[in-house]
Parts: sequence; C-alpha cells; structure tokens
Amino acid sequence: MLDINEHPENSRYEDELRSRKAIQARIRRNRHSGLNFEEEMFINSSRYLILHITVNYQRKYQNKMKINTIQDHRDLFLRQIKEYPNALLQMVRGIIWKLEEGDRSGLHLHLLIFYSAQRKSDVMVAQEIGEHWVNEVTHGRGDYWNTNANKKKLNRWGVGIGQVNRLDNLKRESLQAFIANYMAKANQIPRDRTEDDKLFGMRVFDRLR
Repeated sequence: MLDINEHPENSRYEDELRSRKAIQARIRRNRHSGLNFEEEMFINSSRYLILHITVNYQRKYQNKMKINTIQDHRDLFLRQIKEYPNALLQMVRGIIWKLEEGDRSGLHLHLLIFYSAQRKSDVMVAQEIGEHWVNEVTHGRGDYWNTNANKKKLNRWGVGIGQVNRLDNLKRESLQAFIANYMAKANQIPRDRTEDDKLFGMRVFDRLR
C-alpha cells in the first residue's frame, strides 16, 4: 500500500492542483454570474451611469482592520442603500462587489455600481459615494479611489464606465470585458478568509416597490 507520507512532494502537488482548479472554477462562476447580472440590468433599464470605486482604509488604520471589519462596513453600506432615505444612495440600481487584500492597499472592496442616469456627472457621483464611505460608513477611517476620474486606467479593456447606453455596443463590450477579466478575477485573497467568507457578490435595488 502506498504511504502518502513517503512522498510529500506528491501530496503538495495534489494540494496545489486542487487549489488551482478551485480558483479557476471560482473565476468561471464569477464571470458567468457577473455577465448575467450586467445583461439583466440593461434589460431593466436602457442606460446607467456606471461607476467603479475602490474603497478601503487610510494607511494609518490598515493594520487594525480585519476581514470581519470590512464585511461589516460592506453590509452597512448595502443596508444604507436599501433602507436609508438618502438621495445619493437611492439612485443606486445595482452593485457588483469584490473583496480583496493587497500588500500596499490592505483590505479593500471594488464596487461596480449601476447608477440612475438621471445624474449626468459620473465623476462627481463616484466622488460623493466615496466620501459617503469615508464619513458615513467608516466614520473617518476610510479611503477610496475614484476610477471614473481616471478612466485612462481602463485602457486595457476600453472604457465601459461613465454614461453607458444599452445600444452602445462598444461601451457594453468594454464593460463586459472589465467584469469578466477584472471583477471576476480571484487573486489578492484576504489572508484571514475562511471558506464561509464571500469574496464576490451582486445586489439589485428595486426602487419601484
């Protein structure tokens, strides 16, 4: 009978192979659900302001933040969108979010927001939402990056944020590429993450009820 302890290199290889397969399966699931979400959102409405904001914490607080802290802040933010009578947040129609941890950026959330096209300035709206994260969600400890104010950063996929119309195939394709290749990726996994911790999710906010 083979004693796997006699061949630890085989055990390590099998563990690495299982891990790679699990990551690839997670990426496929994220891509499928994210692209379906985008399609459904544009079935529901013909145009949006598409916002991409990365929210995290100021450097002096980063080492104090645990995964449950950013999860609590994420849940509070989503609850505020759904329940609070806030004029800024009530125009959010849907969100794709992803939780990561970087060596320099610490724990952070990528937020891809489908926002009502009644507002015209995507840069200003993204800034206001970032400031809401800083002041109302994290009580001054947060920070954010406004990708809408730096659209050149998206040249790899084309610009699929800002004003996006259902029939604008070029922007829709760029948005879909961003979802499939950036929002769905499965790297920068938080160090303290357990199997029960979701790192990718979506939410629709039905304002017609």
